[in-house]
Parts: sequence; C-alpha cells; structure tokens
Amino acid sequence: MLLLAPLLAACTGPTGEDGLAGTAVVLDDTGRGESPIDEGWIIAVPAAAVDDLWSTSGNKPIGQENLKYMSARVSRDQVTQAGGVIAPLDEDGEFVLPAKEGSHLLCRLLPAVDGGAEVIRGCGFLTLPASGELSITDGEGGFYAEMKD
Repeated sequence: MLLLAPLLAACTGPTGEDGLAGTAVVLDDTGRGESPIDEGWIIAVPAAAVDDLWSTSGNKPIGQENLKYMSARVSRDQVTQAGGVIAPLDEDGEFVLPAKEGSHLLCRLLPAVDGGAEVIRGCGFLTLPASGELSITDGEGGFYAEMKD
C-alpha cells in the first residue's frame, strides 16, 4: 500500500488536502512579458462575509466595477476574523489557497510598509471549485482571477 501513495498523490493534480494551487503574475504591457508576483499573499473571503471584512477593517464597501483597481488597508488578522484564508506567495508566484468551494472575493495583499496594516491591491469575485488550478494576474488592466482550463 505504501508504494501506491506517491502514485495516488501524483494523480490528484494541483489540488489536495491543502487547497487549490495557483500562480500569480504581473502582466507588463511594455513588451517585457510577465513576471511572478513574489511578495505578499493571495486572500479569499467568502462572498457572504465581504461586508464583515470591510466593516471590521474600517473600509467602505467597494462597488464591483472598482474591485480590480482598489486599494485598502486590511490586516491578515481581519481577513481570518471575517472567515477568509491567506496563501503566501513564493518566489515563483506560486501559492496554495486553502479555501472551500463557493463564491469568494480574491485579492492580492501586500506587506505593510509603514508599520500599519497590510494593503489590498486589487480584488475580484470568483466561484471556487473543489479542484483545479487558479491563475491570478495583475497589471495595468487591474487584478484578475480565473480557473485554468
């Protein structure tokens, strides 16, 4: 049975008990191509809890049309208090998001630079499946999240 464990793990794809695997990149419109987002976190907050996140962090609700360009101070503690999850980005822009199935607000969260709370830079709503691979992009066109085919 132990010999089958690596084979079974290899067949599960980019998901597992830890969550959905994903990659985050910055798109460059100057012709340099894309580069990995290698600092900060990707957060996922259940859609039903988004108003709680805004109220606990002292932010006003953001209209859906402005989410991809938004900026707001939100701490990682406030994300988890609202029922959200946090996935750190590695040097290759890869992450594992431990979110449950359903509609979520996904955002890029940057480290604090002045000792205050971290800063959200762009968000978008996405219905997360039980398995699959996430793709996050950010750039002049704003933040965008989708499931890879």
